[in-house]
Amino acid sequence: MKTRGYVHHFITSFVLMSAAAVALKGFFLPEQTGLLLLDTGLVPAMYTDVIAFALPLAIAVCALLAFVELTSIVPVVVCFSLYTLLSGIALFQGLHFDCGCYLPGSLESEVYSELEPQFIVLLCVTLITAGLHFFNTRHPLHTTTHLA
Repeated sequence: MKTRGYVHHFITSFVLMSAAAVALKGFFLPEQTGLLLLDTGLVPAMYTDVIAFALPLAIAVCALLAFVELTSIVPVVVCFSLYTLLSGIALFQGLHFDCGCYLPGSLESEVYSELEPQFIVLLCVTLITAGLHFFNTRHPLHTTTHLA
């Protein structure tokens, strides 16, 4: 994606690096995404491992395609929205409350203790990415054609 100026370049880099960070977290800790998928009841248990691997793969591919300018930033917005939706549904269902039934250091304790900050950060990044898409479509970069 072509950038115009330092601020636009910084925001574009921030969005793509955030997508890379979410993808890396998803690749190295797929059990956290799988736990959220299972506990929210969005996906049957037999598909959680596949979807827990497919979500970070999708955001990595979309960010890479946006980086090499083969697509717009819309697929990255959609992938961030899926992650935000997953965290938002878990918050809506009340999974972030500490009931005292999880052992400290367990997977459930780790995932649910950072669920609310994760949702807020993902929501902010999703809104910034949507704003970047809006700015890119509102003010398209026109290239001049050179005729020989």
